[in-house]
Order: sequence, then C-alpha cells, then structure tokens
Amino acid sequence: MSSDAVRKNRAKDGIAICLADLGDGNSRLVIDEVVADDPEAQNPVWRHKVFYTQNLYPNDVLNHMKLSDDEFCSIGVAVVARLLAINGRVYKD
Repeated sequence: MSSDAVRKNRAKDGIAICLADLGDGNSRLVIDEVVADDPEAQNPVWRHKVFYTQNLYPNDVLNHMKLSDDEFCSIGVAVVARLLAINGRVYKD
C-alpha cells in the first residue's frame, strides 16, 4: 500500500505511547488519546486529548524485553481496546 493510501485512510483519533525513564530504576509507559488536526495532511499534527492509562516497569526487565507474556498481552489489549473505543467500534452482544 502506498504512503498516500495510508495517509488517506488514517483516523482522526488515535493514541500516543511514550516511555519515560523515572531515574529510579523504573520507567512509566503512558498511553494518551490524541487527535489529528488534519489526518490526511502529509505530516499531521497530533494533539493531546485525554490521558488513558499508565504502567510502571523496572528498567532492567523492560530494557531486555523480559516482560511476561501476560504483561505484553495487557499492553496490546489496552492499545487495541482503546482504539476500538475511540473510533466507536465497541459492540455489545
């Protein structure tokens, strides 16, 4: 898929994830909701909308990608669940 096709299919709402080293041997993974000023722009500007969640991890575990399968899974679930929710794609049975 071309970059033009990807750009034209980008949602206006998304998430941003950052990893902050706290300086005490731990890092905080923070997930925020963001919104694009113009999702079809060549380089869209994403602005903070609302805080979503955060997790604290020991640097020595995180740096070596030694989180448990459950921890990696919970990060992925949080990401996909939030993207579905902010795009109105949460369905009730």
